[in-house]
Amino acid sequence: MPPMTSRGQGEQGRGAQGPGEQGQGESDAVRDVVGRLLLAYDSLDTATVEAAVRDAYEVFRDARVRAFVPILTERRARTALDAYRAEAGDQPLAPRLRSSARAIASASVSASAMANPNASAR
Repeated sequence: MPPMTSRGQGEQGRGAQGPGEQGQGESDAVRDVVGRLLLAYDSLDTATVEAAVRDAYEVFRDARVRAFVPILTERRARTALDAYRAEAGDQPLAPRLRSSARAIASASVSASAMANPNASAR
């Protein structure tokens, strides 16, 4: 592998990571997401918010482009928490949270597949 330079002239570029690899910056950013969501959803317990972020983050585990994973994770977690709060009220963690997050994930995967039917043919 060629040596990396500060300008990213190596084959992979500066700070590039393979699919499924999480850098320290990404880890910190995801922790920041949890903090922001704990403030935004202060009526929900910490475990509920962390579960939503963990489930949302899992969808992007194998993403090749890592730069937007934290913001996409936050958006997906907010959607799941909003659905959870609307469905269950502000009660403690319920199994419905995970099923809501999975339903959102599968709906978005289905929408992506419909928008680009050739993507799965690779």
